[in-house]
Amino acid sequence: MAHRTLSGLVAAALTLAAVGAVGVTAGRAAAEQAVVVASTAPGYAQGQLVPDGAAVNVPDGANAMFLFANGRMLRIKGPFDGPLDRMPDASGWTGVGNLVGGERFFQTDLGAARAVGTPMQKGEEQVFTLDPGRAGTQCVKSGGTVLLRKPADPALIPATLRDENRGATATLRWDKGVTMPWPRELPMTDGTAVSVAGPDGRVRHSMTLRVVSADGQGAELAVRLAGAGCATQAAVLLDPVRDSVAPLNLYLATDRGLYPTYRSGEAVTLVLQTNRDAHLYCYLRNTRGQLTPIYPPGASASSLVEGHRTLTLAGDRMPVPLRAAERSGSLSADQEVRCFAAGRDLGADLPGRQDAFRPLSDEAAARLERTLASLKQTELVMAQVILRVE
Repeated sequence: MAHRTLSGLVAAALTLAAVGAVGVTAGRAAAEQAVVVASTAPGYAQGQLVPDGAAVNVPDGANAMFLFANGRMLRIKGPFDGPLDRMPDASGWTGVGNLVGGERFFQTDLGAARAVGTPMQKGEEQVFTLDPGRAGTQCVKSGGTVLLRKPADPALIPATLRDENRGATATLRWDKGVTMPWPRELPMTDGTAVSVAGPDGRVRHSMTLRVVSADGQGAELAVRLAGAGCATQAAVLLDPVRDSVAPLNLYLATDRGLYPTYRSGEAVTLVLQTNRDAHLYCYLRNTRGQLTPIYPPGASASSLVEGHRTLTLAGDRMPVPLRAAERSGSLSADQEVRCFAAGRDLGADLPGRQDAFRPLSDEAAARLERTLASLKQTELVMAQVILRVE
């Protein structure tokens, strides 16, 4: 896996220093809870809590970054399998060198307030305003006014909230702006379950409220929100940290790992994950050396993929099966899959969008290489995997 802009990594390292890196700590990490800041490792999403002592699995080719409540940051490049407090001896690490150079482990004491900021610096309203248009667990701060944000879905305007335990209801009409205080008709306690219905009375989803303390610095609050199940709200605090120290990255492997072997004609499943929302483009190089666009699966299909969401091909958003090449005589049947993740939509720039699953002409393949090489100002990362046929 290679990132095109080394200068971007250097800039990220300098940003890390600017926000309060105070040196590298040798020895094992102290055992405590952590929250995922960014990850290309399948199964790990931003805002996810890693309990004290829990085993972490980062496969070969993937990486993950964790933030502890005391502000310490830990980045792992796979393969790694074990608790975070069982890291190898880190003596001799150098902060910028490890961030840029490809060492497997990197840790630093950021200082929580400077790394993530206090709730006021990030905006308490931004962190704690509830969205009745979103299902699942949402956190409110203890001892403060609870605000509700107007849903983006017009089918929830007005919306009716119902306390599923007490039966009390309240209707939100949004007559006075995009936010409003929590209705007095619905007393709020930790664990309150509330159903949300549209104007037709049909329940669309439910939300569970968790009451948390807003005391402490940003890293501590991010871990607390993650522990309560409020990953989306923790992301408000974690996004600036991720953007400062974790460039766009892409994991590409198969369900058989990074170095798979197949029999002729066997089904192939690719496994991909980015560490932020990105536009994804994948090509298969066949046994003749021809490049075939395989993702997005057609000109009308979106290239946008959600960060921290594991994607499988074929399968998710790609109905056409992938199979290992048929061996012909003594000729190699090995194939290569190469994927690119970009910070913007490249659909208008790349040849072959109209001809998914059809080999590019030699001229189109050369134009593709020239186009990718010319994208100097675009955040772009590439990964590849060889499909070996025995």
